[in-house]
Amino acid sequence: MTQAEELDLESWIGKPTGAGVVHIERAVVSNFAASVLDDRPLYRNRDAAADAGFADIPAPPTFFFSALQNYSKWEEEQPPDPTGGVNPMASVMGTLIASGGLILHGEQEFTYHQPVVVGDRLEYTGVVKDLYQKQAGERTMTFLVVETTYTNDAGEPVITSTMNLLHRS
Repeated sequence: MTQAEELDLESWIGKPTGAGVVHIERAVVSNFAASVLDDRPLYRNRDAAADAGFADIPAPPTFFFSALQNYSKWEEEQPPDPTGGVNPMASVMGTLIASGGLILHGEQEFTYHQPVVVGDRLEYTGVVKDLYQKQAGERTMTFLVVETTYTNDAGEPVITSTMNLLHRS
């Protein structure tokens, strides 16, 4: 049985990968800016942020790749797990890695629909957008594309994140 047959690639497309609620908090934003050596005052000072045209201290552009997934989640606000305990990213990559090979975070893209600032409360949902394979010589490359949409309290999109994980057998 091939990896594609074992995985039934098309059956994973459209499956949820997770959901949650995050709060954009001042200390987390300011500390993240410091960790990436960005010492501009607009990431620490409300007056500087206002002078730059923001309603409050903005989150740095790369904040959503790392900090947002690991901080500012209040347990009592988290929605039920939409995956039913079967997260497609873990299931697909787990199946592939069991056969050997390498996994690589191949791409990360962000579309910013509006600024994200301290005090925002964002809800997010993720979904498998695509799962496909390509041959590269004698090796098979499997691509798992996940899209996560963040919305504000008004239900408006704030950020769309697209991630591509690769497995090479």
